[in-house]
Amino acid sequence: MKTMNKFLSTLSVLLLVITVAFSQEREGETYRILSTGNASEIEPYINALNAANMQYHRLKNQRHTIVFDTGVKVELFSGAELISAGREININDYPESFPVSRQEPNFLLGSNNYILEEHRNSTK
Repeated sequence: MKTMNKFLSTLSVLLLVITVAFSQEREGETYRILSTGNASEIEPYINALNAANMQYHRLKNQRHTIVFDTGVKVELFSGAELISAGREININDYPESFPVSRQEPNFLLGSNNYILEEHRNSTK
């Protein structure tokens, strides 16, 4: 256990690539860009989002906003809205709310237009 904690404490950032074999997200259908922040181009973010599965950052009945390290803000539509738009999803896979203990990851645009998540280890 001590070795695992030591490993986790030395690991300052966990990068997770969110991809799926086919595009699930669509601008204007499953999300919308609220702000371009400091990004010089928004198209790479749209391409990355369109290739991603943002299910784990989406709520059942409420929209949720994610923010990239460049300040790009994206509003994810709720699971209920996806169903209303004709998407075939299991609404029970989406939570009503996120746990209070949830730490929102930092979102980054990786090479080849992949979305990366930066998670911080809060274990002492």
